Amino acid sequence: MEPHKPAPGLKRAAQLIDKAKPPVQWVFEPSTLQGSPVPPRLWCVPDWIPDKVVTLLSGDGGTGKSLLAMQLATSCATGALFLGMEIAARKVLYLSAEDDQDELHRRQADINRSMGIDFEDLDGKLFWKTLSGEEALLAIPDEKTKRLKSTAAYNNLRNACRDEGIQLVIIDTLADTFGGLEIDRQQVTRYVRLAEAIARDNNAAVVILAHPSAAGLREGTGISGSTAWRNAVRSVLYLSKPEPADGDPPDRDARTLERIKGNFAPGSATINLRYVDGAFEVDEAESGSAFDQFATENKLLHIIKRGLSAGVHLSPSNRAEMYIAKHLKKSGEFGRMTLRQIHGLYERMLANGHLRIASIGTGKNKKSVIAPYDYPFLPDERDPETGEKRGN
Repeated sequence: MEPHKPAPGLKRAAQLIDKAKPPVQWVFEPSTLQGSPVPPRLWCVPDWIPDKVVTLLSGDGGTGKSLLAMQLATSCATGALFLGMEIAARKVLYLSAEDDQDELHRRQADINRSMGIDFEDLDGKLFWKTLSGEEALLAIPDEKTKRLKSTAAYNNLRNACRDEGIQLVIIDTLADTFGGLEIDRQQVTRYVRLAEAIARDNNAAVVILAHPSAAGLREGTGISGSTAWRNAVRSVLYLSKPEPADGDPPDRDARTLERIKGNFAPGSATINLRYVDGAFEVDEAESGSAFDQFATENKLLHIIKRGLSAGVHLSPSNRAEMYIAKHLKKSGEFGRMTLRQIHGLYERMLANGHLRIASIGTGKNKKSVIAPYDYPFLPDERDPETGEKRGN
């Protein structure tokens, strides 16, 4: 029996398909990474808000998520601690579709007072765009294909962020800017991908504020509509009011911030907050010891870096005038911590490799200075063994 031969037309079609195959260059071979350094993970807030992706900050109306988001914006704009965590300064755009400029003004004044800063300290670092009363939708379904498409408002937002070098975009809220159906997973995913495109332009973080659905409130997931939102974003934070114990009245000023999803962070985490004079503070009496230690270590790193930038050199020696424990106790920045506790904190961070002792100068002018392990060499810093100059 002769082998089957395809008809001429089928043979020609097969040839055309082969020619239409995309070139192999469109794939990437990971073997080429051999010997290349692994790029570090980029964070806006370490373990809580990653860069280059979208974070969802959810909370019921009246919990204060807009206030918390504005505190985040202010901390990022000034490089100040956020809920006890050290972050790098960056340009911030806060897009508000719910509140007008007067409301943002009042809220910002409270935040400034709590942080000890003025409005002029935000010059060129923090930007607002209010869409209250305007068309705020960033994406809507196409009338024919139903595929979600960007709007002029989205294009203006993306271009502004790219032109200004914005590295944190806060969108308040999801309900005002998403024009699709929350039960449509493709539309939800498409909206998140549009937001991610803004994040990737400048290695930025995008935080979108959302209201949880009735089911999200009941189940404590903080999710709006469907699980598509949780699946599409890389980090989900949930701000809520803690349930009072049996017989106790509700604590109107208490809040709980929970990381209920973090693709790049270990497990879940919780920070207990308290509303004090127009802003949220970490409730140290209620927060877990693991977070307290993390926040306190970050606070010490921030203080040391700030001091080095201002020429303040803290010493590990208890006989020195700038002995670290004595200086920090006198400053009051560590509250009720004792000299022994502050010294223990310093020694623990030294043992863990977070701090180092820099040897400055020679002879009678030689002194030891505490510095973060990854801090650049200080002026006239010397190798502790050879005495050779290491700094500029």
